[in-house]
Amino acid sequence: MKDIILVIVLLIMVGLSVLVVRFGEKANKASKNLEEERYSRMVAEETLQKNAAKLTVLFSQLKDEQDKMAKIEDILDQEKNENTDLKKQYDELAQSKADLEDKLRSALQEKTKIAAQMQAAREPQPAVAGPAAVASPSATGGPSAVAAGH
Repeated sequence: MKDIILVIVLLIMVGLSVLVVRFGEKANKASKNLEEERYSRMVAEETLQKNAAKLTVLFSQLKDEQDKMAKIEDILDQEKNENTDLKKQYDELAQSKADLEDKLRSALQEKTKIAAQMQAAREPQPAVAGPAAVASPSATGGPSAVAAGH
């Protein structure tokens, strides 16, 4: 009977040893899985931190670019205002030029009219033929003398 108990105890010990080895393997496997999960989480966290840093940099660059755009828009508005002012000045100068050209034409027409009246008033009346009648119109103060004097 002692032998039977010894055999049963040995079988129980072998069975328990197998169970201990299996539980040990399962524990090792669970430990490896836990390490892999921790590693994956660390990698994911590092990636998240890197992406957060990149996002911060991108937001900073976006703000800088928006500031630049605002400055460019201000400059563009100033240029538009200057262009509007210059166009207004150009239009005023063009109108002044047209007015001056009209005044010049009027003055030239008036001068021509006055010159024609003066020539009509100076036309020699029939007189005795002598050296004064043969003289040139510029010597007698004709239209070319009046035009040269004025």
